[in-house]
Amino acid sequence: MMPILDDRSRAHSLDRFAINQQMAPRGLPGRNSRNGAEGGAIASMVPARGGLAPSVVRRIRDYIEGHIGQRITVKLLAKLANLSVCYFVRAFKRSLGVTPHDYLIRRRVELTMALLSGTAMALSEIAAAAGFADQSHCARRFRQHVGMSPCDYRRSRKLSVE
Repeated sequence: MMPILDDRSRAHSLDRFAINQQMAPRGLPGRNSRNGAEGGAIASMVPARGGLAPSVVRRIRDYIEGHIGQRITVKLLAKLANLSVCYFVRAFKRSLGVTPHDYLIRRRVELTMALLSGTAMALSEIAAAAGFADQSHCARRFRQHVGMSPCDYRRSRKLSVE
């Protein structure tokens, strides 16, 4: 026999559902963004239990921002957090809603977007500055995350400025 839920139990279940929805990962600005915030940063979320400590998240983010043009491995990030690679990936995803690799690619795409709209650098130079292996890798990831090629993005930014 199933227990009958009273109004209080139902309300508690709905509250838990609402909290889970708030913790869902948010995408890049302009693409499926829930809050519509601009600025290029990946949106912060409600703290999750079992994730990384805020100081560790800050240390990892600072390292990524400072070394984004270099090769960054998950093993290196796990070492910075003093955790095993497997546990680090799970804790990072629980804290930020995306895996470390996805976070790094998104940050590189955001940097590429900024460089495309703010400079006249060639795409090959931008790809190297953002830490992509080559121009092709940059263009492929850019198209995957933004929905248009880097050249089309640059063209659309020039048209909106004029």
